Order: sequence, then structure tokens, then C-alpha cells
Amino acid sequence: MARSMSPVPPNFSPSHSPQFPYHPTFEIQEVEMSGPAEFTTGRSSSLGSRHHFANKGASNVSEVERDESPYGDPQGPIYDRLDYWFGGRMNLELCLRRRHLIMISLSGTIGLGLVLSSSKVLRLGGSTGIILAYTIVGFVVAAVMSCIAEMVSLIPEPGALSLMPKRFVDSSLGLTVGITYWYTSAMQIASLTTTCAEVSTYWSRDLLDIDLGWRVTVFLLVIILINILGVKTFGEIEHFCSWLKIVLIVVLTIISLAISSGANRQHEYYGTRYWRGQYKIPPNFDGDANLDGALGRLLSIWDCFTSAAFAYTGVEIVAMTAAEAKYPKRDFPFAARCTWIITVLLYVSSVLFVSLCVSWDNSQLLRPSSHFTGAVSPFVIAMKEAGIAVLPGIANAGFLFCAWTAANTQLYVASRTLYGMCQGMTPASNPILWPLGRTRKKSGAPAMAIVVSCIFAPLAYLVCATSNAQKLVSVFSGMATIGCLLVWASQCLAFIRFYFGLKYSTHDRTSPTYPYQSAAQPVTAIFGLVACLLIVLFNGWKVFYVKPFKIQDFLAAYLWVIIFICIYTGHKLWKKTEITPLRDMDYYSFLGAREEPAPPRKGPIRDLFEFERPIIRSKPRTTGTRSTISGVSTV
Repeated sequence: MARSMSPVPPNFSPSHSPQFPYHPTFEIQEVEMSGPAEFTTGRSSSLGSRHHFANKGASNVSEVERDESPYGDPQGPIYDRLDYWFGGRMNLELCLRRRHLIMISLSGTIGLGLVLSSSKVLRLGGSTGIILAYTIVGFVVAAVMSCIAEMVSLIPEPGALSLMPKRFVDSSLGLTVGITYWYTSAMQIASLTTTCAEVSTYWSRDLLDIDLGWRVTVFLLVIILINILGVKTFGEIEHFCSWLKIVLIVVLTIISLAISSGANRQHEYYGTRYWRGQYKIPPNFDGDANLDGALGRLLSIWDCFTSAAFAYTGVEIVAMTAAEAKYPKRDFPFAARCTWIITVLLYVSSVLFVSLCVSWDNSQLLRPSSHFTGAVSPFVIAMKEAGIAVLPGIANAGFLFCAWTAANTQLYVASRTLYGMCQGMTPASNPILWPLGRTRKKSGAPAMAIVVSCIFAPLAYLVCATSNAQKLVSVFSGMATIGCLLVWASQCLAFIRFYFGLKYSTHDRTSPTYPYQSAAQPVTAIFGLVACLLIVLFNGWKVFYVKPFKIQDFLAAYLWVIIFICIYTGHKLWKKTEITPLRDMDYYSFLGAREEPAPPRKGPIRDLFEFERPIIRSKPRTTGTRSTISGVSTV
């Protein structure tokens, strides 16, 4: 006689947490079985916990999967067909190791943000402005990532960035953050694909529109295919691509240092020439004689912050990978710290050395009327002026690769965000959105969430249209950057309430069993919250000053702020939600679960190169009565 656990149906609502009507509660049932049984532990996101029991030796799986579902799923041939295409399970594949967590996040962060924004920031702020902007925004990123790392280390769940505000603030903010982050990632797919097509014109500037259209099609199809294949394939591809991108940034940094040291056609030593005198910072704001002096310089540096924030967007992606990590409580804290440290070091060092080679008054830097190719990058400008003929083309190929891999990662993030928001839905509870919370049986990829997340991808074909049509993509991209800053601010707000709510729980931040304790809290979270809100509120100040008034710049700066407020207010009035009291915060839904024992660490450097060896086990012969937990066969 053995015991199995089956969940109480989802209409059960515990009284201690009104914000979470379904907490998994298990009842003990007696089950007949004969022969040895082998259990493996994992996670089932549909149950709201990390339990996942599987009987390796039982048979007749198809008969079990057709049993009456406790969640109200319809049965029959029509459902079988939908189940085949939409996905036959509700849990993600758990196979990402520490190296995958780090490299997927770096791949989504190191795109064209550095190349594109560094050109604009150098033109606006000079050598002083570019170093200050990337350093100060780097501190903001560190503050935000510290908050995310501690919360997700304790509660690793799908769609963590939207569910943390839902747990610790209220459900309206959680929904608003989820929609915002999904839009940010989905819109970046179109924006980055458009940029890929534009960068590809570096070698052939007289391309026909149909040629650009075919390139956009190829870029999108390959991205979708890689994501459909499953997270295991996706993780290995991103791991390889991220190393190439890191090598590219390091090589560009070394070349910039060499050029400033005399490796140029004049064999001239630049030294710190562009860090002194008139080259430190422009005398006025973007050539406007009415904004000169101290005020003009201050506004120039302030305007650099938004562009620098655009380069850092994506560093939070590591939180989306935790739900598919094999050992999240062991690997995620290290991966979160490693991600932002590597990103900040790469960015600050690269802009530091390229500012030694290119001054702010260089006419080739990115301007509002410029058509973006790799030629406007300060790295390429430095190589051309140094008389290096081959490297600019190679660097442009690297920029194209960076943009494509970043778009690939953004589709992964958008699909996991959508999946996390729709997990646990059934045809009975939500007949429209329930397929978005399912994954395919073979690959474990949320196929429908991937397809729906490509809804903005056709906007990339506007690269074949006129410049006015391309301005639309520019507006949407600016909205995505502001949306990401609002998501960062929401994570800091959620952590502040998370921090003060811990005193009503059984957790102790100083305990050795506590997964990860971030430093200097809650001051760090307050700094991150205030900094993000200030950048968002004042990023479009020039819209109201510069004449004539440009509706394009206004929409890019403030439209998503208005949408964010409207979604939050509308949902709050409709559902009449309330802010979760500190005493009722839920810290435990994902904590009572067991994971596979994590092997000992081999060190931070060796972990980045470690590949998992396949484990071959003989299949035990067992028989017994079968039951199901959320579609997973158990004994």
C-alpha cells in the first residue's frame, strides 16, 4: 500500500490570502501498487508548487491521460487535436543550468543598444557624459537586479516579473506589469529585426525593397524555429552566441585602446586628448545656442540617461529563466549577480576606451536624421579614421549578429511572460487564453505563446516602406524602453513591500538556509525606484521646449506611461482589487516543494563551461494503479 497526493480542485479558496484564491492543498489517498517505484522530483507550474512526481515504470500512459480531468478540461477527438497543436501539458521543461541562465540574459542585453546608444550619448554628452551615464545607470541596474535576485531566489516561478508585484503589491499592478513587459519584449522583436535589415545594407546600399523583405522573413523564421524547438536547444544556442558577443565587445574595446595608443595611420598618440578642454562635454544641448552654459550641459547629461537605459534593457531577463532552471535555488542568485556585473563592466569599459578615439563633434555620429547602419557606431568610426580597411566590415557583421540573437532572446522572454500570465487557465475558466498556458509534449515550449508573441513582428516589414512608416517603429521602440523602466520600478516597489512583509512570515534573511540576501536593503530598492521614476518622468522634457512640437517624440516618451496608468486604474476599478496587507503576503506557494539535490559547485569559472553529461538508467519493471496530478502520471 502506498500513498499519493492529489490536489484539491481549484474552487478551494483558503481564507488567509484573498489575493491568491488557489493554493495547492493535498489530500492523502491509498493506492495499490506492486513492484519497486522510482520517483523523480521537479515542478508543476499549474499546481502553483514545484512538486512533480513521475512513475518511470508504469505503462498505458495514454489511458491515464484520457482520465477525467479535475480542472474541467474537455475530452474527446476535438480536444485531442487542439491538445496536439497547443500543447499537452502545463509545466515547462526544467533543464537550464547556471551557464544557460547567465548567457541567455547576456544575449538579450548585449544587442545593438550599446552600439546605437553609445553613438547618441557620445554626441550629446561628450566623453564626460557617456561615462557618467553608463556608470550611474549601471548602479540603477545593480539596485534593480539585487531586488529581483532576492525575490526570485525565494520564489522561482514562471512569469516572475509580473507575479512578484501581484504577490506583494496587488493583482492590478501584476497584470499591468505583465502586459507592459510582454509588450516590451514583443515590440523589441520587430525593432531588432528592422535593425538587422538596416545593418545588412552596410555592404549593399542599393538594395531593392523586396530584398529587404526577404531578409526580414528569413530572420523571423529562424528565430521562431529556434524557440519552437524547445528550451534545451534554445539554451545551448544562446550559450554559444553569448560567448561570441562577449568576445566581440572585448575585441572592440582592445582595438579602441590600441588606436588611442598610436595604432592609427598617423601613428599619433591620442591619450586623453578627448577627455580634456572643449572635448569633455558640448558647450550646449545638441547644438541649441539657447541652452548653453551650465544648464545646457546638465540637460545634455540628463538626456544621456534614457539612451544608456536603452542599452541596459534586458538585464532582467535572467528572472524569466528561473522557472526552467534545474537547480534554481542554487544557481539563480549567482546568475543574477553575474549577469549585471558582466554587463556593467563590458559597457563601461567599452565606452571608456572608445571615448579616447572619437570626439563628440564627429560628424559621423548618430543624429536624428541618420539612417542606422554600423557606420554610425563610434567603434567603426574609430577604425575608419585609423585607416583600418577590413575591420569595419567585420564589426558590422558582429553588430548584425548581436541584433539577431537579441531578437531571438526577446521572443523567448515574451513567450514566457505570456505563459506565466496564463498558466493554470482551463477551457472552463478562460476558453480564449487557456492555450497560452500550455506547452508542447515533446519540446516543452509554449508553442501558442510563442506564436502570439510574434504579433508585432510584421511591423519589421516597414523597413521596406518610406521613412514616415519607419518612424512608427521608432515610436514603438521608445515606448518599449520606457515600459522596461516602469517594470524595473515595479520590481523595486514589490521588493520594498516584500522586505517589510518578511517580519510577519517565518523567514529570516540572516538564516543560512535563506537562498540569497541582497545588500543594503531597503535603501537599495528605494534608490532604484526613485531613479527609474525620475528617468521616466523627465526623459521627454525637450518635447515641451524644442519648437515645433513633435508628436512622434511625445508618444515615444509618454504614451506608455499613460497606458500603464490606464490599465492599472481600469483593472483596479473593474475588479475592485485592494493592496495586499503585509500580514497576508504569500511567501510559501513555491517553497514547500522539493527539488532534486543539487550537486556541489565546481567554482564560478568552471560552472560557465560545464556541460551536463547524459545519465543513462535502466527502466525498472513496475506495475500498479495510476493516478494523475495535473496531467502528470504518478503511482
